[in-house]
Amino acid sequence: MAINAQAMTRDNELDGNAAMAVAAAMIAILFAGSTALTPLYVIYKQAFAFSQITLALVYAVYVIGNLAALLVFGRLSDVVGRRPAALASMTVAVVSALCFLFAENVAWLEIARILSGLGIGVGAGAGTAWLAELIENDDKSRAAVIATSTNFLGLGLGALVSGLLAEYAPWPLRLTFAVYLTLLVLVTVLIWRTRETVSRPGKLAEVSMRPRLSVPADIRARFVRPR
Repeated sequence: MAINAQAMTRDNELDGNAAMAVAAAMIAILFAGSTALTPLYVIYKQAFAFSQITLALVYAVYVIGNLAALLVFGRLSDVVGRRPAALASMTVAVVSALCFLFAENVAWLEIARILSGLGIGVGAGAGTAWLAELIENDDKSRAAVIATSTNFLGLGLGALVSGLLAEYAPWPLRLTFAVYLTLLVLVTVLIWRTRETVSRPGKLAEVSMRPRLSVPADIRARFVRPR
């Protein structure tokens, strides 16, 4: 996404539309990583000689990391700030991509998938909240629209680009994640330069590790009202 050089703060931080573009790009690139593996499953199955059941397990373990992010780290960006949480999610995504890049057996794939789910869960929440705070007007629903759109864009592009590389380029199990790592590093640098919107970020020690399952009080009635 194009970044307008004029949209910088006095501290040389990206702000306004440029900052929104970075937050949206982060969401897109994270979700692209979740589907980049899809066209490669058949190749991995042949390379590592595993069964269809094992293939299903590799696909499913993604949920472990995603649930950990949602239940345990859901409020991470509220406490430490949007930018630190986003950087943490990108770091996890980089480690996940490295596991895919150097995978030698099924265990590597499972670890990479769990880390992918964790990074996406933390990053998507932080990115959506960041977008809502970067939008200057009162139409905060725009943040949800942007986040959802970039989510689907990333999901589609991840599978498309991975499939094209697997079909027409050499080293499909390596090149795909080498390209993905390059994009992750680029977006991470832009995140580092993007304005923080949490006025008084706290410390990581202040983040509660206790899982939380709840529905906001103002919409609870909708979940119990008869239809």
